[in-house]
Amino acid sequence: MKRSWIGLGLLLALLLASGLVTRLMDRMHQPIADHLEQAAALALEGHWEQADAQSRLALEDWDRQAHFRACFADHGPMEEIESCIASLKVYRQVKDEVSFAAGCAELARQVEAMGQAHSPSWWNLF
Repeated sequence: MKRSWIGLGLLLALLLASGLVTRLMDRMHQPIADHLEQAAALALEGHWEQADAQSRLALEDWDRQAHFRACFADHGPMEEIESCIASLKVYRQVKDEVSFAAGCAELARQVEAMGQAHSPSWWNLF
């Protein structure tokens, strides 16, 4: 009987930990996506300095949370996002506003999808 209680305790601990990770993954990726969307809009409007600042904020947040994300997320999408970040840095260097805006928008969708991939929904069960 003692083992049953220990097993139940472990299952509850895993359930709580998975719920916490789910919540944190969505909460940590949404601000990054928001910064990138703002950067895309600002770049298209010709506000290069503000767009650059927003993209830097997003990439700093991305880098700051890399270790936590790597523990729980699939590394395939993470590598795709990292390659888009590398392209975005080149667009920023040459100040190609249209490509920069497109890269920010694409990156925002990918980051948002990574956060949503960990949310509890019935389609994530299959």
